[in-house]
Amino acid sequence: MSDAFGRIIADQGLAVPAVVARFHAAGSGRYRGRADIETGNALARLIVWIAGFPAPGRGVDFEIATTPQGEGHIWARRFGASKTRSYLTYDSTRGCAVEHFGPIAIRMGLRMRAEVLTVAVLGASFLGLPLPRLLTPQSAACEFETPDGGFGFDISASLPLVGLLIRYQGSFDVPALR
Repeated sequence: MSDAFGRIIADQGLAVPAVVARFHAAGSGRYRGRADIETGNALARLIVWIAGFPAPGRGVDFEIATTPQGEGHIWARRFGASKTRSYLTYDSTRGCAVEHFGPIAIRMGLRMRAEVLTVAVLGASFLGLPLPRLLTPQSAACEFETPDGGFGFDISASLPLVGLLIRYQGSFDVPALR
C-alpha cells in the first residue's frame, strides 16, 4: 500500500527517481542513515523542541519507520535520541498529502523539478481551523537519488515571522522491492 506521496506520484504520473518511487510504494519499512540538522533563532529552537524535533548536529544517526494505520501511515523519525511522529494521509478531494502533527495538519503538493521531487506546503490548520499565512509553515523540501543510489532528502520548515525552524538533510538506503 503506497503512502500519500506514492498515491500522488501515481495519480500525477510523476517520473520520480527509482529509489524515491520504491520508498513511497513500500507501504512500510524501517530505514537508517545519517542527517545534518540546523535550527534557527532561540524562538525557532523552542518551537522545534516542543514539536519533538532534534537540536542541531552533524552526522546524526537518523531512522525513519513507516507503518500503515487506518487510511494513512505513521511516520516515526528518530534523530539520535530525539523522536517525532506524524500521520500522513491522502486527501483524494484535493489531490494532496496531509501530514498531521498532533492538532496541526499541513497540506502538501508534489512536483518534479529536473530529477528532484519537491514538496510544497499548500496550507495548514489547527484543530481543523485554517491557519493564516503568517502562522503557516513554509517548506523547501525535496527528495532525490544520491550519487550512490540512496534516498536523499533535504527538508526545511520556516515561519514568516520567525524564520528558519529546522532543516535536516541526509540519506538512507532503500532496498529493492521483492
